[in-house]
Amino acid sequence: MKTSLPRLARLALAVALVGCNESTTDTPQAAAPTISEGEKGTVLAKVGDRVITVTEFEERLNQQAPFARQRYSSVQRKQEFLDGLVRFELLAMEAEARGFDKDPEVQLARKQALVRKLMADHVPSLVKLSDITEADVKAYYDEHLAEFDKPAEVRASHILFTGADAESRAKATLDELRGKLAGGKADAREVFTDFARRSSQDAATRESGGDLQFFSKPGEARADRGPLAIEVPPPVANAAYALEAVGDLAPAPVQTSAGWHLVQKTGFKRAYKRELAEVQQSIRNKLFRARKQQAMETYVADLKKKSAIWVDDRVLETIQPKAGGNELPLRPPTPALAPQGLDLPGAEGAGGQP
Repeated sequence: MKTSLPRLARLALAVALVGCNESTTDTPQAAAPTISEGEKGTVLAKVGDRVITVTEFEERLNQQAPFARQRYSSVQRKQEFLDGLVRFELLAMEAEARGFDKDPEVQLARKQALVRKLMADHVPSLVKLSDITEADVKAYYDEHLAEFDKPAEVRASHILFTGADAESRAKATLDELRGKLAGGKADAREVFTDFARRSSQDAATRESGGDLQFFSKPGEARADRGPLAIEVPPPVANAAYALEAVGDLAPAPVQTSAGWHLVQKTGFKRAYKRELAEVQQSIRNKLFRARKQQAMETYVADLKKKSAIWVDDRVLETIQPKAGGNELPLRPPTPALAPQGLDLPGAEGAGGQP
C-alpha cells in the first residue's frame, strides 16, 4: 500500500468530525505521526498514539465472512477497510477523551468481555477430555449398570374390589368390560380407565384410571420406579407379564391380600443391554462435564479464598426487584457509525465475530 501516513491522518481527522456540526477550517492540523525504523514493515498505520499493525489488519480482515473477504482483494477496497479501522480508533479515542470509558455500562461491558475471554482461553485448561481415563469410564459403567442393562418392563392398570363380595363384583365387571371391548375396540385403555374411575376401590390409583406405571417382572426389580411409585403386588405383576398385547385383559380376576384385581396391560419396554464399548464415549463426555463443573467450582472457591469478600445481608434483604415489563439484558456496546457502505470490522452484522 502506498498511501502516506499524512493522508491517513488527514482522513482520520476529517472522518471524526463528520456529523458533529463543527467546521474543520478552524481545527488545527495535527502533526503526522512518526514511525521508527523498527516499526517499518510491521506497523500499517498510526492514529495518534494508537498503532494498527499488519498482523491486526490481517486478523480483522480474516474475521469477515468468506464472501465478504473477497471484496477486499483490490488496493482500493483494502484502503476502505483500513479507513474503517482508523475511524474506529478515532471514535474510541474520542469516547475516552470524553470520559465514556468511566461509564458504568462501559465498565460492565469490559468486565463481561474479560470474563468471556477467561472462560474461553483459561478455564478449559483446568480439565481436559483426555484427563478422563479408561479406568474412570469402566468404573462408572460398573457402578451404573442399571443405566445400560435394563430388563423388560410392563405398564399396567388395575381395578381393585374389596369386601365380602369382591370376587363376584370383580367377575361381573370383567364380563361387562369384555362386552364393551368386544370386536377389539381401539380405545380399550380409555374404556378400562373409565371403569377404574367409577369402580376401583384403590384410592391411590382410582383418579389415574388404575395406572400402576412401568414395573419389572417379580425377581427382576432393577427398574428405577422412583420413591412415589405405587407398589405392584407380585400376582398383579405376573398377570400383566402373562398378557400378550397392549390393551389385553387378564382372563380372570387376580387375588391379593388387598382384594380382587382386574388387570390390563397398557405398555411395554423391551429389555436391552449396552456393552461398555457402545457407551464409553458418552460416559467419557458425561464424566468430563461433571469434572469440568467441579473444577470450575474449585477454581472459584480458590479465588474467593484469595479475595476479601464482605456482604451486608441486612441490606440485601431490603432490596426488591423492580416491577414492570422485561428489559433486554445489558450487552457490550457495538461500535457504530461505520463509513457509508462499509461494514465496521468486528461489528455485529459485518460477517465477523460480534
